[in-house]
Amino acid sequence: MTADELERYLHTHIPLSRHMDLRVQGAGREHLLLHLPLAPNVNPHGTVFGGALAAVGLVGGWMLLHAAFVRAGLETKLVGKEGRTEFLAPATADCTVESRCAGDDLDALIQYFRQHGRARQALTTVIRVGDVEVARHHGVYTALLPETPATRKPAA
Repeated sequence: MTADELERYLHTHIPLSRHMDLRVQGAGREHLLLHLPLAPNVNPHGTVFGGALAAVGLVGGWMLLHAAFVRAGLETKLVGKEGRTEFLAPATADCTVESRCAGDDLDALIQYFRQHGRARQALTTVIRVGDVEVARHHGVYTALLPETPATRKPAA
C-alpha cells in the first residue's frame, strides 16, 4: 500500500485520525512514518495531549502490520491486545511517529498466521519532536481470522 492509500484507509476506518489531522508521511515494508500536528491535539499546557500520543503510538504499529497483511493478500481482524505509552518529554511542536518491524519478523508473522489463523506481534513506536524522543508506545497486536456468519458466536 502506498502512503496515500494508507492515509485514506486510516481516515476512513479510524475517524479519530481525521480529527487529529494525522498524516502518513512515508510507508515501506518495514517502517511507517506518521505526522501528528500540535494544533488539533494541543492540551491546556500548549503541548500535545498525552491521549493523542498514546493513540498515535497504537495506530502507528497497527497500520504497519495492517499494510503487511494487505501486501501478503491476507484479510485479518487486527486488534491492539496490549499497549503502554511512556511519556518522556513534553511534545511542544508537531510530532513524527515512527513504527518499525524487521522483515524477518514480518515474514514469520505472516507465515504463522497462514498456518494457525491467528498471530501476535509486539512493536515499539517512537514519537519525536525534531530529534527529541517525547514518547514511546509498546504495543502487542493480534491478527485473527475475520468474522464470518459461520464463525460469529450467537448473542447470549
